[in-house]
Amino acid sequence: MAGCVVYQPTQCAAPQITGSRQSEITASTYLNSRYELSGTYSPLPHLLVRASTGSLRNDSRDTRDSTYYRGHHYDFGLGTYWRLGSRWVVGGLGGFGQARNEAAYSIGGFILSYPTRYEFDARYNKLFGEVYGIFQTGDVISLGAAYRITQVRFTTLTDQRTPVDLSSMTRSEPMLFMRVRLGNGPFEDRPVQLQAAWGTSATFGYDERNSQTIYAPGVRELKQGRGYTTVGITIFPHCLFRKVQPGGNGR
Repeated sequence: MAGCVVYQPTQCAAPQITGSRQSEITASTYLNSRYELSGTYSPLPHLLVRASTGSLRNDSRDTRDSTYYRGHHYDFGLGTYWRLGSRWVVGGLGGFGQARNEAAYSIGGFILSYPTRYEFDARYNKLFGEVYGIFQTGDVISLGAAYRITQVRFTTLTDQRTPVDLSSMTRSEPMLFMRVRLGNGPFEDRPVQLQAAWGTSATFGYDERNSQTIYAPGVRELKQGRGYTTVGITIFPHCLFRKVQPGGNGR
């Protein structure tokens, strides 16, 4: 969990929407007790409207250690999508969000040295832009990649109630994912989808090799890169509520 602990990167959206009046609702979990719920809708051809929210709570059971990670966020975005042939979907989104995160932990303290204690409390706004591509291999599996740039602007940032000298940072956030569509019939008629995703988040301009001399300890902790893994499930309401025509698939 150490490294960029009060900025929690969120997974890229890359919605599996290919037409107007389609929608998806996704619930995801990260491997650090963080959860996220998102919804995306296309009211018009090639237009996307998206909202997401999430929370993190990971408290140590050892109260003497006082280690905890807590937070919540929300995002809103608008975007577009385009089909390229029968197998490719590409698109992009842009939006904004806010978050409040807290983290307390200690590092170091080997042999003769004392551990360094951090107690971060952060509120921040963010602006993001994302592009994505999805390749449908068949009626079951699709593979894809997405890339997001996020600008983080701290409105409050303290370590043990002392202000930290960091007002903003810009993050580079690529993601790869695999999706499995459950159900019967053609790919776009199946109402449930499972996803596994792997992503990273790194600060533009951060020099890991010289971080000990360039950055103050608190700033260094916040700018470090990190990776994440998520698993999730998506429901497509437009598939569930289609009227079934006699002798054929519902549309």
